Amino acid sequence: MKQNTRLSADLWHGDSHEVLLELLDKGSKFDHIITDPPYNISKSNNFKTMSSSNRQGVDFGDWDKEFDLVSWISVAARMLNKGGSFIIFNSYRNFTPIIVALEEAGLEVKDVIKWVKSNPMPRNINRRYVQDTEFAIWAVSPKKPWVFNKPADKKYLRAEFGTATVAGRERSEHPTQKSLKLMSEIIKIHTNKGDSILDPFMGSGTTGVAAKLLGRSFTGIELEKKYFSIAQGRINGDID
Repeated sequence: MKQNTRLSADLWHGDSHEVLLELLDKGSKFDHIITDPPYNISKSNNFKTMSSSNRQGVDFGDWDKEFDLVSWISVAARMLNKGGSFIIFNSYRNFTPIIVALEEAGLEVKDVIKWVKSNPMPRNINRRYVQDTEFAIWAVSPKKPWVFNKPADKKYLRAEFGTATVAGRERSEHPTQKSLKLMSEIIKIHTNKGDSILDPFMGSGTTGVAAKLLGRSFTGIELEKKYFSIAQGRINGDID
């Protein structure tokens, strides 16, 4: 595994399980963990009933197949500071094992966050609902108040963020890239300036870009060489 340190970002190219154990052995601690691991939802599908779509299926790659959804959680949780947030994006199909793993690690699950896309990818609209929502589980490390920066001009906040999917210059080759606007809004609410954020599955690095722009330090891990290079370029400012 290789480490690249620059601009308050520690970027690791390697297997997250191995890197997490190395960070734990070094005594690393983080204020928050925000991550978007594989969902294990990839499958072949030629969408024969959607002749107008260029989409050829939901096979994202081997990295989204037979992924161990939960064993990394207990290791990462041991590096989370008290009062820290642990936010995991994933499919609703995987809620139960992830929540169980978080609670077994001593964390308290507070809510499910929704990302509602204003421009979702259509499916067969005559036979299914449009899939316009993704989810994240929010848990906290107890025994200290957690960060929740509700804007003063808001009476309350819904656990819902509405943004467009990634397009234009922001779009990278990563097939499940999250919106920079989405991750920035989540970081503003759940972290404070100067806090440290760990992302064990950083993909194209969107969480790292948002963290850097908002004055948070960032540690990211990515196994796939192509995506690590994309993340490294974006976080170091070489790519918009």
